[in-house]
Amino acid sequence: MAKLFELRPKKDLLDPTFEGYKLSLDSLPVYKHDVPVAVEHLKPNDEQYSFQHVKTFGLHNHLIDDPWYDDVVFFISKDLQIFLINVHSLASQNPKFRPVWQIPRQSEGRDGWFNASLSFAGPNLAVVTDGGGFLHILDTSCRNTKHSLPWQIKISDLILGSKNSFKIVHSIFSEKSNLSGTLSVLVLKVEPLGQLESQIALSAFGCNEKETPFINCLEWVDYEHKDGHWSFNQLKRLAVPYGLDYASILSPGKALCLIAREPLGIVFDSAKSVATPLENYQAVEGEGEKKVVYNWAENPEEVIMWMSFEKHTSKHDLVVEIKSQSLKVVYKNHTCFDGELAHTISVNSSTWTLSDGKLEVILSKSDKSVNWNHLILNDLRGQKVLDADTATEWHHRLIRVTAEAMQPGSAGNRPPIFSSEQLEECDDVPMDEVHLFRFDGEKNEFTHKAMLSGQLLFLTPSPPGLAPAFCLRHDVDGLIWQPMGDELEQPWRCLHTAALQALGYIQASKEQRKFTVAPPNMTYAALCDAFTHVYIYRQPNCSSTGVDMVYRPTGRKVGNVARQQVLNIDSPEECLGAVATNTFLLILTSSTLFAVRVNSD
Repeated sequence: MAKLFELRPKKDLLDPTFEGYKLSLDSLPVYKHDVPVAVEHLKPNDEQYSFQHVKTFGLHNHLIDDPWYDDVVFFISKDLQIFLINVHSLASQNPKFRPVWQIPRQSEGRDGWFNASLSFAGPNLAVVTDGGGFLHILDTSCRNTKHSLPWQIKISDLILGSKNSFKIVHSIFSEKSNLSGTLSVLVLKVEPLGQLESQIALSAFGCNEKETPFINCLEWVDYEHKDGHWSFNQLKRLAVPYGLDYASILSPGKALCLIAREPLGIVFDSAKSVATPLENYQAVEGEGEKKVVYNWAENPEEVIMWMSFEKHTSKHDLVVEIKSQSLKVVYKNHTCFDGELAHTISVNSSTWTLSDGKLEVILSKSDKSVNWNHLILNDLRGQKVLDADTATEWHHRLIRVTAEAMQPGSAGNRPPIFSSEQLEECDDVPMDEVHLFRFDGEKNEFTHKAMLSGQLLFLTPSPPGLAPAFCLRHDVDGLIWQPMGDELEQPWRCLHTAALQALGYIQASKEQRKFTVAPPNMTYAALCDAFTHVYIYRQPNCSSTGVDMVYRPTGRKVGNVARQQVLNIDSPEECLGAVATNTFLLILTSSTLFAVRVNSD
C-alpha cells in the first residue's frame, strides 16, 4: 500500500506581502528569424477524437531544450530533420540553424502518427522517435560545440510495434561504468481499449468501451549498454484511464513519478506477470471435496474447456492467453488458470467466447490422433466431462462457488457489509481528484502517494540527471516542486525550490494560453497564447533592465519591483513551441523563430 505524504512548502520562499505586478510599457528587443524548413505539425485524424488525443497533439512543445547545455535548443522540421540553434546567435542577423540528424522516414504516409519527439538522456546520448514506429538511440557527442561530430545511430527498435503512435515523455541514462549502463525511456501512447496488450483485465480500473474507448498508456522501456553494444532489457506498461498530467523517470532509473487521476496501475511486465499469482486463487467445490475450478471435454478435433464466472462478467473482465503449449486465464487482476497443456495445439484455429458468465475455450489439436488424459500438467482442479450438456450442469453448480472465490477474503455465504445502493451522493468519490505517485519498478507497486490540492500549472526543466520539476498552484501563487532521485539515503520526497508570485491566479484568467514557461533561475514566467499575445511576469527578485520605479511620497527609488509586460508577436501562425532561458524567451511558429531578450546577459 502506498505511503501517504504531504508536499510542504518552505515558508521562506513565500511572500505574503506581495502586492501585485506593475504594468511596464518598456519595449523588449525581439529578433525574428525564418526557419530553413517548416516545423512539423501533425494533427489528429478522424479516428483520434478523444480528449487524450487532443491533449497529446495540441500541447506538444515543438521547441526542445537541452538539460545539459542551456545555450542550445532544437526543433524537428516537417521533413524530419533535427535542427540545432545556438541561443545567443539569435541576437545576430544571421543565426545558424544547423541540421544535426535526419530521422529515417519509414513511410510517406504518417496519418494518425504523433509528432516526432526528441529527448536527451545524457550529455552525449539522445532518444528520438518519428512518432509512430521506431525508437532511435543516438550518440550525439558534445552538442554545444561548433565542430561536434555527426550524430550516430546506435540502435533502432520496433519494440512498441510497427506504426504504433507514441511520443517520448522522458529518458535517463544511468551509467554503471565507462562501458556499461542502463537507458530508461518513458513513452506515451493513446490506445483503443480493445487493442491494449495487458496481463490483467482493464475492467479492474473501471474501463469499458462506452466510457473509456481510449486509454492513456505509459510504456517504460529499458535498454542495456555493455561493451559498446545496446540491447533491449525490459518493458513495463502502465494504464492511466482517466488522465495523466505528468510522468518522469527518477534517477537512477528504477522508479517513476506520476501525477494522475485514480485508478491507475501496471498491466504488463515483459519479465514477469503482474496478475495475482495462481496459488492465491482457489475455488473450492466443498470442504473435504475435490477442488474444481474448470471442466473440459475433447473430441477428435478439439479440446474444449469451460469456466464459470458471475453472470454479469464481460469480455473486458478477462484476459485469455492461448499459446501452442500453454493456456492462461486472468479474471480482472487474479490469475485463475495458468499452466502447460498436455499436448500442443494450433493457436490460429483456437478461440474463446463468453456468454452469461460461462467462458468457453476451444483448443484445436495439432495431433488429431492423440487422446488427452488431462488438460494441464500437474493440475488437479479440472473435471473431465463427456459432453457440453454435462458441462452446463457443472456450470450452474460452480457459479456460486466461483463468484465467492473471485472476492479476496470471501467468507462463505456471509452477505456484503453494505450495498452500493445505500450510498448517498456525498459518499461518491470525485473522479477529478489528482494525486502525486511514486511507482517502484522493482516491486511493481506504488510506494508513495500525495493528494494535490492545487492545479498543475506547467513543467519546467531541471538540472541534468533529475526529473523535470513541476509547478503547482498554492493559493494564488505557483510553487515549483523538484522530485528527488533515489540515490539519497532518506525517504523519497519532492523539494519546494521556488515560488512564482500570483502565477496561479494569473494563469486562471488566461483562457487562451497554450504554453507556460519559466527559466532555470525563475526570474520571470511567460504565458504564451496560441496566437499573438505573450505575457511576461518578472518576479520581485529580477534584476533585469527596465525603468526605475519611484515611491512618489518620498521620491525614493524602488528596485526589484514585480513587473508585467505584454508582447504582440508579429505572426498569423499558431504558436508551436516555447522555451525560456535566463536571457531569452523563444517562441516558435511553423515558419518563424522569435527570440525575445528578457534579461541582460
